[in-house]
Amino acid sequence: MPSPLRDSLFWSRELEQGLPDCRLAGVPTVVLGRQKWERVFCANCGADGGLVTAEWTAHVFYQCEPCALKLGPIPGVDRVPDAVVAANTKPVIP
Repeated sequence: MPSPLRDSLFWSRELEQGLPDCRLAGVPTVVLGRQKWERVFCANCGADGGLVTAEWTAHVFYQCEPCALKLGPIPGVDRVPDAVVAANTKPVIP
């Protein structure tokens, strides 16, 4: 499902920094309440990376922790600290 933001004039492809979008086409959208969500997968190994909002997430790049440790940091890309992720993560069971 394409994102309305990604298809709008306000989205710059330069923000993607050449990284792939980590949502798979053809994977069913999960509906929780009124919000639609899409599954995210690791760009390297395909490990499940959880859910992102389907309608307003223009680009998602995800790398699982084992791949990030094995491959090292991606040049020019900031890593979200584990403490920030933990503080903003709520367990969701679709």
